[in-house]
Amino acid sequence: MELSLVRDLLASFHEARRITELMPQLPAGMSPRHIAVIDTIHQLSCGGSGVKVSDVSRAMSVTRPSITKLIGELEQLSVVQKTAGTEDKRVVWVQLTALGERYYEHYVYRYHSWLAERFSELEPEQLRITAETIRRVHSIMERETMPAVDEGGMQTYN
Repeated sequence: MELSLVRDLLASFHEARRITELMPQLPAGMSPRHIAVIDTIHQLSCGGSGVKVSDVSRAMSVTRPSITKLIGELEQLSVVQKTAGTEDKRVVWVQLTALGERYYEHYVYRYHSWLAERFSELEPEQLRITAETIRRVHSIMERETMPAVDEGGMQTYN
């Protein structure tokens, strides 16, 4: 593969990161990751059954400790409510509060709808390919080990 394509791809990832910075101003103490958790809880709750912390972790492909921390922060902000399982106290159920539902409506549903209108000049297949490419690149980079470091602190590539 041409190195210029790799360089361009990596540059596009930096631009993609900047896209999240163009989101509407979030309430104090909230980050785009919190909004992603709110979205995931909402989507999972549409299935009709309760939502466990482990469900959110699995759906987002994020470790349970990371999700537990984010959900704890959202609980402190009165956005989610946690409930211990009645039969197994290790199971923690989560649901959005009224405030959480309002945040979902504003920061997810309305914002995504607004973006969908602007993205209408793009072909749906372009968006699908872009999302799939990013996921595949992430998977490749995540499964490969980083090169070793020599005595001078430089990475060695084999």
